[in-house]
Amino acid sequence: MISIGVVVQRYGNEVLGGAETLARNVAERLLRSGFRVTVFTTCAKDYLTWRNEYPAGETILRGVTIKRFPVARERDIAAFNRFSDDFFGAAAADRDEKKWFVEQGPFSPELVEALIAGQKNIDLFFFFTYLYYPTVMGMPALSKPVVLFPTAHDEPPIYLQAMAEVFRRPRALFFLTRAEMELVERLYAPPGRLLLVRTGLDIRSAIDDRPFRRRYLLVAPYLLYAGRIEKGKGLEAVFDYYRALKEEAYVDLVLIGKKLMDIPARQGLKYLGYVSEDDKLAAFKGAVLSLQPSPLESLSITTLESFSMQTPVLVNRRCPVLLEHIEASGAGLAYDNEEEFLAGFRQLYRRPGLRRKMGEKGLEYVRKYYSWDAVLAEIKKGIAEILETRNEDL
Repeated sequence: MISIGVVVQRYGNEVLGGAETLARNVAERLLRSGFRVTVFTTCAKDYLTWRNEYPAGETILRGVTIKRFPVARERDIAAFNRFSDDFFGAAAADRDEKKWFVEQGPFSPELVEALIAGQKNIDLFFFFTYLYYPTVMGMPALSKPVVLFPTAHDEPPIYLQAMAEVFRRPRALFFLTRAEMELVERLYAPPGRLLLVRTGLDIRSAIDDRPFRRRYLLVAPYLLYAGRIEKGKGLEAVFDYYRALKEEAYVDLVLIGKKLMDIPARQGLKYLGYVSEDDKLAAFKGAVLSLQPSPLESLSITTLESFSMQTPVLVNRRCPVLLEHIEASGAGLAYDNEEEFLAGFRQLYRRPGLRRKMGEKGLEYVRKYYSWDAVLAEIKKGIAEILETRNEDL
């Protein structure tokens, strides 16, 4: 039986985040496919503070063995942001990159030591996300083959000098979108295999949005944003655009997800908080369209979830990944300013036939490229090729 080690900064049912959810899904599905899977992670639940909330030690979740190690130092996110601003404002020669990764966290030397000690029982390691301390410090410490799911996008940390080693080390890099793969290839030309494996989505058809709308008193047609509500996600501009939109249409703007920034008090703007998975899908299904205004995404699972509910998406044109989804699927529109935002809204709001046709294309897109059967087939193929090459090298 092939033994896979999964390395990710946080892991658990309560952990929300694209890379962390991907790691959990891959781990559980590989286990069900006959692999032995061990997760190496920290005791952190919250990515802002990295506070130790899970107990250290070994547990099992849905059959997957989890080994958690304490974070040595919590993060003060405000202090880190000030430090990070100064760090990236300095000349490259004056930066202490190791200090930045320690401050970025989650700083867990015990986790790195456990990887080194535990690798004798592991055939292949999967690391999730290029950005954090466990990946940057953990990968170079191992002698076993490594696969990296970078979940990368064009942001300042990807240009750090340390990233040359991060992208050089893996035997293979598994990408979620072609735009992500092209970015990493352009910046670092990694010597390992570059594979577009994407990620899987559980596509559900029997979703009724009417109980959701009644529960939250959603009478008017609405636009939906689902995800973390925080600065850097492009929401400030959307709030401004919505003011202009309200002058020409009776439409609400509904937001669901964790709130990490102030939301303006504005008629028609409704924050519902964190909702269940069923309610989230119902929210997508009932929306006129969904919004993805972030300029920095490595995948955007919410875009795919909207497609799965046959709801078109209006996306930020400046994000290559989102633009790829829209152009490849034909299931949405892109904007770069208020004029384009309003034009995209009008086109979808006033033409229900077009909206329905785009919805059908979105569902077809996720079924073709983002079913778990298709994704796992690519992952298994990559594993077989890596381990075959390793055996040839012995």
